[in-house]
Amino acid sequence: MKTSETQRQIVRVTIDTDVNFEGFVKSFRERLGRFDQAAIAALMGQPREAAAAIQGMEGDQGLMIFFTLDHGRALNMVGKSKKAIRFILGNPLVAIQMTKHDVRAGQYVPLTLIAYEDEENRVRIEYDKPSSLLDVCDNAEIDETARDLDKKLFLVVEHAIKDASQAAGTKDLG
Repeated sequence: MKTSETQRQIVRVTIDTDVNFEGFVKSFRERLGRFDQAAIAALMGQPREAAAAIQGMEGDQGLMIFFTLDHGRALNMVGKSKKAIRFILGNPLVAIQMTKHDVRAGQYVPLTLIAYEDEENRVRIEYDKPSSLLDVCDNAEIDETARDLDKKLFLVVEHAIKDASQAAGTKDLG
């Protein structure tokens, strides 16, 4: 067995905003599509039909939610009150576009983002920039797609903050 370790720099994006946690989560969910694995499984062996079905699941910026993990609910089981949701999101077509160049890209897609309420009751959104994660592949096509994902992920967060702010009747976007 041969083992090696490599250190690299990951760029973490942290966005603090004064919008309400529930409002942000609602807006974020509404902006994104939902991945329906059963629908795609039924289309195995039918690539055109599967791609069309996936495109129909896309939300803002072509992204969709695969699933969520409610860390706040888990913490409540041990008596700690916290609002925190982790979103697993992306687009299978984008993942395929990258993994066809280097299967290691599959380690970093779909993407992950956490939204939580901080001690001052503000929403904090954090995620690692896709381009900094996927840089390990050292592939120009993957790098270009990852930089595009950087922009798309930021925009969908920005749009959800704006929606939540407008729904609450506030003007502070962060």
